[in-house]
Amino acid sequence: MKKLAITLFFALAANAFAADTVVKGYLVDTACQQDDGNTPNFGAEHSKQCLEMAECIRSGYGVLTEDKKYIKFDKPGNVEAKKFIDALTKKKDIRVAVTGSVSGDKMTVTKIELQ
Repeated sequence: MKKLAITLFFALAANAFAADTVVKGYLVDTACQQDDGNTPNFGAEHSKQCLEMAECIRSGYGVLTEDKKYIKFDKPGNVEAKKFIDALTKKKDIRVAVTGSVSGDKMTVTKIELQ
C-alpha cells in the first residue's frame, strides 16, 4: 500500500510540474481546417471575419503549424481563443504562439499571443 501511495504521489507531482509547451502557427477554426487546411497559404489567408462566423465558432479553434499539423484547443481554450479573436485588430495572417499542455493533437490552453 505504501509503494502504491508513493508511486501515485510521484506521478501526480511530475504531472503538476510538467512544463508548458509553446506551439506556434496560425489560429484557425476546425471546420475550415478540415476543408482547406492543406491548401497553400491557407493559414496566412484565413481571416478574422471567418473565425467569427457562427459555424466556425461552433467547430472550435486550434493552431495550424508550419508543417500542416493541426492542434485543437480544449473547451476553455476555445473560450480564450474567442476572447483573443474579439480583441484582434489584424484581419489576416493571424500567427500566434499558444502556451499550454499538449496531448496528441489536443491542447489545454493557458495563453494565446500574437506573433
